[in-house]
Amino acid sequence: MSEIKSHLLNAAAGTIRTMTLPANDQLKHVYELIGCSTVDVARIDDSHVVYVDENGLVGGLSCVTDLKGHPSPLAGNLLIVGDHENGETTSVSASIEDVAAWFTIVRPVFVPVFETLSGPDIFGTRVIRLDVRIERSTPNIIDQPPDDHSGSPL
Repeated sequence: MSEIKSHLLNAAAGTIRTMTLPANDQLKHVYELIGCSTVDVARIDDSHVVYVDENGLVGGLSCVTDLKGHPSPLAGNLLIVGDHENGETTSVSASIEDVAAWFTIVRPVFVPVFETLSGPDIFGTRVIRLDVRIERSTPNIIDQPPDDHSGSPL
């Protein structure tokens, strides 16, 4: 078995980068890159799958990621790899630009609403509430090595 080219999507940072999975202990490295102890696999197309934290949607979330054609949002870091017809993990064949276009990161953004205060001794503003809007973006492609040492950048 040889090294496998993959793409790591960091939803919280809004980025995607190319990584290599070593030939040995690939599942261990998948856990480290995603940052979880159990993974689930979602099919993207006939030749690609995405590894996702099996429990990623449990608890509070700062963002989720939509995958085109997938019925449910995905949470946490995502690792995209190739998938041979026999089920063997292979290098991703799609370009990082194409892979980035498959995903939309969805996050809430708080928008403060202000009230103007005025009076004989007061002039200013205060926040009276926070509205929420939903921001959607495709991941930014990063060509730099990751800060942690899990996996190797290409």
